[in-house]
Amino acid sequence: MSLLRFLMRFHAVVLVSLSLAFPAMAQNNSAPATPQDAARVGQIAAASDKDPIATMTSPDGRWFQKWSDDVTDYNFGPDKAAFWLMNGAAKGELRRVMAFQHEVSTAAYQLSHLIQDPRKSPEDRDAVTLAGLEGILRAYENMLPTHPDIRSAGLDEAIAARDKGTLAQFVAALPPMPRR
Repeated sequence: MSLLRFLMRFHAVVLVSLSLAFPAMAQNNSAPATPQDAARVGQIAAASDKDPIATMTSPDGRWFQKWSDDVTDYNFGPDKAAFWLMNGAAKGELRRVMAFQHEVSTAAYQLSHLIQDPRKSPEDRDAVTLAGLEGILRAYENMLPTHPDIRSAGLDEAIAARDKGTLAQFVAALPPMPRR
């Protein structure tokens, strides 16, 4: 076999191997959300409520992170709860975990309520923000027994507001998102 033929076969084998190992490299998977996607995101959000660290690092968590970037018909942008979270309510590794939890919680809510872009309606924006914060609080409460060092005064304050039935007012009082 000639060196050129060998290199051509080797190149083809490498490309096939890479496309099997890294499907995202093989093709652009951008597409609208499907009902199967919505169901999967709902399952991932439910799992993340219980154990956000394991879910975030799981194959499902990695799928969600890629899918949420690639889906073409939904906007899962940040909101003022995410801004509040990232600017002091959560610190260290908790910040990254809660950011994932916020994104998966808001995406599950948006998909289940068919809210493609919550920025188009103040009511949708507020509902999505509230759903994201509720997801954060569920995950945070489930993490505290095994990770007491993550305690956050801001998240504890939000839990107190939720328990008093004033979480919507708590969210309304959060500082606004900075202008983009």
